[in-house]
Amino acid sequence: MNYKRMLQQVAKEYHTTPEEVEAEIKEAIKAAGLDMSPQLFISLCVAKVRKDYIS
Repeated sequence: MNYKRMLQQVAKEYHTTPEEVEAEIKEAIKAAGLDMSPQLFISLCVAKVRKDYIS
């Protein structure tokens, strides 16, 4: 699934806009003290889950 489609699905589920979802993700990443794009953060999380649980 690509990033834009993921934003659309989350926005639909929570009755908001993809832009608001992206803004929330960016705020959460910043609050965690990280300096990276949402796409990179999600990619790293997916890689970690695959490594730890799908091996």
